[in-house]
Amino acid sequence: MIPIEWLNELIETRDGFRNLLNQEGLTRAAYRLALAKCMSGERSTHVPTRGEVRAAAREIAARVPGTSVPDTSTLVRDLEALGIAVL
Repeated sequence: MIPIEWLNELIETRDGFRNLLNQEGLTRAAYRLALAKCMSGERSTHVPTRGEVRAAAREIAARVPGTSVPDTSTLVRDLEALGIAVL
């Protein structure tokens, strides 16, 4: 599935963000969301920035009540532990 289709499905599915969070955990879910947005943008990139991952985590938290967002350095550290690079 191409990123824009995945984003649309995520948004249109009733519990799309909750399901993503439950399947991936916040760190990986935020990365996947940020990456899909980066790849769907006018200037497509394949590596999201720290700020984009943080913004994605905040978006997930806004759509899934009770989700807390760690600070950016914690998100980045968690991504690095998973072997995922961000700018």
